[in-house]
Amino acid sequence: MNERVSPPPVSPAPATPWLHGLRSNPDDRPQFFQDLVQRYGDVVRWRFLFDIFLLNHPDDIKRVLSAPSEKFSKGTLDYRILALSLGNGLVTNDGPHWVYQRKLMQPLFHNRSINPFDEPINRLTNALAERWARQPAGQSVLMEREMGKLTFEAVGTTLFGVDIEQHADEISKVLEVVNVSTQELRSILLLLLPWLPLKHTRASRDAVARLDRIVFGMINARRASSERRDDILDRLLAARDEDTGAGMDEQQIRDEVVTLLLAGHETSSNALAWTFWMLTQHRDVEARLLEELSSVLNGRPALSSDLAQLPYLKQVVQESMRLLPPVWAIARRSHQDEVFQGHLVPAGAYITIPIYALHRHPEFWPDPERFDPERFNPNRTDPRHSYCYIPFAAGPRTCIGAGMAMLEIQLVIANLLPRFRMDVAPGARIEPAAKVTLTPKFGMPMTVTPRHAAST
Repeated sequence: MNERVSPPPVSPAPATPWLHGLRSNPDDRPQFFQDLVQRYGDVVRWRFLFDIFLLNHPDDIKRVLSAPSEKFSKGTLDYRILALSLGNGLVTNDGPHWVYQRKLMQPLFHNRSINPFDEPINRLTNALAERWARQPAGQSVLMEREMGKLTFEAVGTTLFGVDIEQHADEISKVLEVVNVSTQELRSILLLLLPWLPLKHTRASRDAVARLDRIVFGMINARRASSERRDDILDRLLAARDEDTGAGMDEQQIRDEVVTLLLAGHETSSNALAWTFWMLTQHRDVEARLLEELSSVLNGRPALSSDLAQLPYLKQVVQESMRLLPPVWAIARRSHQDEVFQGHLVPAGAYITIPIYALHRHPEFWPDPERFDPERFNPNRTDPRHSYCYIPFAAGPRTCIGAGMAMLEIQLVIANLLPRFRMDVAPGARIEPAAKVTLTPKFGMPMTVTPRHAAST
C-alpha cells in the first residue's frame, strides 16, 4: 500500500521590520531591494504601507511570469499609475483583452518587418554624428537626452512613418512629468486622489492632454490621407481580428501608439546611454568591440544583416542591460495562495520581481558586479536558467518590441562608437535613479571627441 506523503510545512516569508525602508529614497529602490534579498533570501516580505513580497529566484519568477492572468495579474498600483498616461496599451493591459491585442499586433514586430528599419535608424544616427562633429572641442552633451531624442525620432520614423522631430522637445517634457517612480507619494496621490489641487497632479493632467493632442493628430492625419505607407500606424488602423474581423477603436489605437512612443523609445535610450557609460569605464572592452566593428564593417554603418557577424557587440549590450536594466522591476498581484521556497504568499498579495537584484543573483552570476560581456558568449557550454536574465521580461508577456530595441541599440553603437571617443565630463556624478525606468539621477554629461582628432 502506498503511504501518503505529507506536504512540506509552509512558513511565513521572512519579513522586514514594520515600515523598514519607508524613509528610503525611491530613486535608490533597486539597491534597497538587492540589500533585502541578500539579507533575507529569495522570498522577502517587505512590510511597507502594505506587504510587498519580493521574489528573486528564477524558478519562482518563471511560475509567475508564465502563469495566466487569472493567477497573477497586472492589477497592481504600479500599472494603474502607468495607465494614467499609457492608457490600456500592451504594457498595462491584462486578461483576455491583452491576449486579443497581442495577437493583433504580434505580426507587426516579426524580424521581416523590423529588419528594414536599419536604413532610417542609420540615417538618423548619421545626422546626430554630423552634429556632434561640428560642435566645439571639449563641449559636453547630455548623453541620456541625446539618446532619448535619437530613439524618439527613430520610433516616429520607423513605426509611424512621420518626421516626429517637431514634437521631440514637447514629448521630452511630458516624459519628465510621467517618468516618476510609481512608489513616490505624488504618484500614489495622483492615482487615489486626482482631485487634489497639487502641482504634480495638474502637471500630469496637462502632460497627458499634450500627449493626446500629438497622438490623435497623427491618427487623424493618417486617416485623412490617401497615402498608405505600410508602417505600423497604417497596420494598427487596418488590423483586424482573424476570427471576428473587428479592428481597434480610436482610444485603443491611441493607447497602443502612446505605449510604443513612450515605452518603445525610453527603454532603448536608457540602454544606449548606460552602455556608452559602461564602455567609458572599461576601455579594454571598448577596444575589443572597436576591433570587431572595424574588421566586419570597415568603417561603414552596420545593417541588420551584419549583426550575426558581430557577436561581441550583442554581448556588450546584454551585459550592460544585466547590470543596469532599463526596466528594473516588475509587479504582479497574486489571486490565490501560493508557496514559494516553502513560504506562503497569500491571495491578493502584491509581488515584486526585482530585476536589478535578479541580474546580480550570485547563484547564477559569479562575481555579479563585474562587467564581463563574456558571460553572454554564444559558445559558452554551461547552461544558464532561462529566467535569471529578463531585461525584456519573459514568458508570454515578453516585450513585443524586444527585437526592435536590440536592433536599434546595436546599430546606433556600431555607428557612433568607431567615430567618437566618449568620456564622462569632469566632475560629473553618474548614478542610477529608479523612475519608471532606470535613468541617470544627475544626468549623463559626456564629451564626444571625433576619433581622428583624438589620435592626432
